[in-house]
Amino acid sequence: MSTRDTRAKLPRGIVPFRGRYRVRMDYEGTTHSLGVFQTITDAKAALYIAKADAARGTFVPPTERRSERQAAAARAQVEAMTLEQWSETWLANLEADPERSRATVVSYRSVLRNHVLPDLGDVTLIELTTEQVAAHLAALARRPSRRHPGARVNGIAPNVVIVLRSMLNAAVKAKAGGLEHFEFPAAAKHRRVRPEDDHGDVASPEQVRAFTEAMPAHLQIAIPLAAWCALRIGELLGLQRRDLEHLDDPQRAVLHVRRQWNVKANALTPPKADSVRTVAIPDALLPALRQHLETYTPAGHIAPVLTGARGARVSQTALDNAWRAARDAAGRPGFRFHNLRHTGLSKYAEQGATLAELLHRGGHTDVSVALRYQHATAERDRALTQRLSRDITLPARVAPADR
Repeated sequence: MSTRDTRAKLPRGIVPFRGRYRVRMDYEGTTHSLGVFQTITDAKAALYIAKADAARGTFVPPTERRSERQAAAARAQVEAMTLEQWSETWLANLEADPERSRATVVSYRSVLRNHVLPDLGDVTLIELTTEQVAAHLAALARRPSRRHPGARVNGIAPNVVIVLRSMLNAAVKAKAGGLEHFEFPAAAKHRRVRPEDDHGDVASPEQVRAFTEAMPAHLQIAIPLAAWCALRIGELLGLQRRDLEHLDDPQRAVLHVRRQWNVKANALTPPKADSVRTVAIPDALLPALRQHLETYTPAGHIAPVLTGARGARVSQTALDNAWRAARDAAGRPGFRFHNLRHTGLSKYAEQGATLAELLHRGGHTDVSVALRYQHATAERDRALTQRLSRDITLPARVAPADR
């Protein structure tokens, strides 16, 4: 039997094709391929089903169905992304950002690993709800503080809020996991965890001296440097011999803040954003500073200024332990090391420093942070105004003339 005879016996739309049967159908002016089938029975069934769908107005071309299946499969793959999977992508993007501090990424990773992923890591982004996040934050807030037993709150939940909100905002922006919108739950503002210091966060010059005297001899210089040069603890630990210049000339003596010891990164890193600066060293510190360098700082321009027993850079833990003992001995057990910096900047403001000068000396970029020290300037202004008042005379009040 010829091929022409075989085709004549087949329904219109079915033709032999390499030992099988190809099926096509015309629909709305277009010829659609319905596929290639092994048997004539399957080919006829496909053709009849397609014609029935066309008659009902429900026919969907196979190419469109394939596209829909592929899109659905791709969508399912995207929407399978979990919070943990997105966290790795997000952290990798942060690490690749030259403007982002390495320590920040380390801190974020720690927060996620310890306080988010154990409970929410397996939840897909598309299924994460505001209620789930709110319940998680509430559970974290109820945990007792390990560092400050008896405190009403802990410092966990506020840090989780910062990290989780930032990560989810980035997910929405990237449409990661198919997430196009997320309403983050209202979160309470950060509340103080550490016990309040009844005497505030500023020490008197006499108290700074008492702190200094109570420190081990090889670490005494840390206290006046932190206070009167307004250094953060990481900046202090990052100081090297080469960062102290012209110590024999009170008119030129300066300290360069070029790096910090980053305890989270366990390495020397650049200071906080835009915190590289050069500050004048008060004359009163110079003799003690020269003596410290001669006695305790190894030779070499990159030698750390603060060293331990073996001449290596003193660890932040060792410095902190010595500080805690010193502040207790000086009668200020709640006083933080960072408050030495507050002390120095407040006194600096009291001398009449402008806002720009405060920003520079403190290495601040946020004006609102530097403004907190302006209260000292206001107090100084009040005191000077009261002195000025003693020298002011005004004429006696004259009764108004008759009109």
